[in-house]
Amino acid sequence: MTADTKISWKKIFIFYAIAFIISGLFNSGVLTPCYQKLTTGLLIGNWAFLPAGAGTLIAALIAYKFDKKFKRTISLYGNNRLKNILIALVPAMVFTTTGLFNSNGINEHFYGFAFSCIALLYAVAEEIFWRGYLLDALRPLNRLIHSLVIGILWWGWHFRFSTGFDLTWFLLICLAGSFLLCRFADDTRSYLTAAGLHSLIIITTSGGEMPRTTTIGLCIVIITWLLIGKIWKTKEVVQAA
Repeated sequence: MTADTKISWKKIFIFYAIAFIISGLFNSGVLTPCYQKLTTGLLIGNWAFLPAGAGTLIAALIAYKFDKKFKRTISLYGNNRLKNILIALVPAMVFTTTGLFNSNGINEHFYGFAFSCIALLYAVAEEIFWRGYLLDALRPLNRLIHSLVIGILWWGWHFRFSTGFDLTWFLLICLAGSFLLCRFADDTRSYLTAAGLHSLIIITTSGGEMPRTTTIGLCIVIITWLLIGKIWKTKEVVQAA
């Protein structure tokens, strides 16, 4: 690494500590009862993970403000504003159409719309730090290593250390998810698209089980993303010809 590409590990540690501490108040469950009390009767009352997104959002905003030596290649809209916005919105559009099962007796289509949109906003609050700031801050490392580092940091941030599953399988899930999300962000140069994929993970795993309609929605989202990629690639080839 040259002087221009030197990684500021001290700054990364500070910004990660900010995210870990703020989010940890909720990821650890310490302030979860307070959140649930404040949101009693509201749709978001059952989504206790939401406040944790404030930690990564605040850490990212501080990082972008005070760490300007690294070259930013990942932005909100990336290399194609229209395509990347569309990619991010696909899960919400699909699950609004197919609906999402819930135990609250709420209309499945409305619930699918509300949960998908909130999941996307939450995922943006996370991804602006993980695949926004950190991906670029660790860019001097090769793709395999920086994805691994982000995956480990992401796992630790979740504050799940109490069971064998948390220490093994959940760690592997975070590592695999990190490689996939980093690749998504790298290909589109957008943390918004990474948030779209992240929201899909939240939507399909938050209930613990995957009903038939959710499985169908998952397949439709993936097929739609593949079609979007194919269409835009064809369009770019035509324009270049």
